[in-house]
Amino acid sequence: MFGSGQIFLNLSFYAILPVALIFYYVYKRDKFPEPPRIVLITFLLGIATTFPIGILIIAVEGFLETLNLGIESSNFYMSFIRAAFLEEMMKFFVIIFYCLHLDDFDEPMDALVYGVAASLGFAVIENWEYVLGASKDGLEVAKDVALIRSFTAVPLHALAGVFMGFFLMDAVFQKHNRKFFLFLSLFFPVCLHGLYDLILFSKSISDFYIYILLIIFLIRAIFIFRKERQFQNSETKRIKVIPKTSDIIFVVFLTFIILFITNYFIDYAMYR
Repeated sequence: MFGSGQIFLNLSFYAILPVALIFYYVYKRDKFPEPPRIVLITFLLGIATTFPIGILIIAVEGFLETLNLGIESSNFYMSFIRAAFLEEMMKFFVIIFYCLHLDDFDEPMDALVYGVAASLGFAVIENWEYVLGASKDGLEVAKDVALIRSFTAVPLHALAGVFMGFFLMDAVFQKHNRKFFLFLSLFFPVCLHGLYDLILFSKSISDFYIYILLIIFLIRAIFIFRKERQFQNSETKRIKVIPKTSDIIFVVFLTFIILFITNYFIDYAMYR
């Protein structure tokens, strides 16, 4: 129907479909759905994060060249700092500096919805690039990449968004340990994302563990949504408190420092 452009359209469809399905599922978990316009803006902001991430990656990879790290510590750096930290930090900023200030962000479930929306915004571009890039090796290869990523990378990004929202809801709606939960709202998704990438990067770890990792956290995510849906059925209301900018900056800085120190610890332990 569209000539040579039909392949492009088909592959784009394969790349976008898993994102759309997960997005729809999460949106429908909310008993009091967020305004579609705001959720769409959050999704688009997630897409927009690909631009600053692309610039920062150049600097981070260039910095890696100056460190002279061993194989395993380089894998850790690429997994946890170059990929996970940069990507999750940008999604974190979308939620903190845009979504959290919305009047419609007024209950814990909203943190889950917006977290997934921002994460899937980035994921749809990344998935589209991988699938289209694989088409250089043939249509069947591109289809295989789309199929595999629909059960691995795309759910991984969605789960990172779920757990970012899960800890953020405690940082915003709980009365105690808010700073600690704010820290976890960034640190935990970075660790989850980084561990996933490390399994892929490391030749000493079987890729099979990716599926175990995803299944475990998928089950946990299902229970999180179920619990928050039950909370929505009650009439209990919580007061929202927006974290201070100084606390947000400290959380980002602390997360990076922990990762960087861990990276050097691995380098020392493996190659001393």
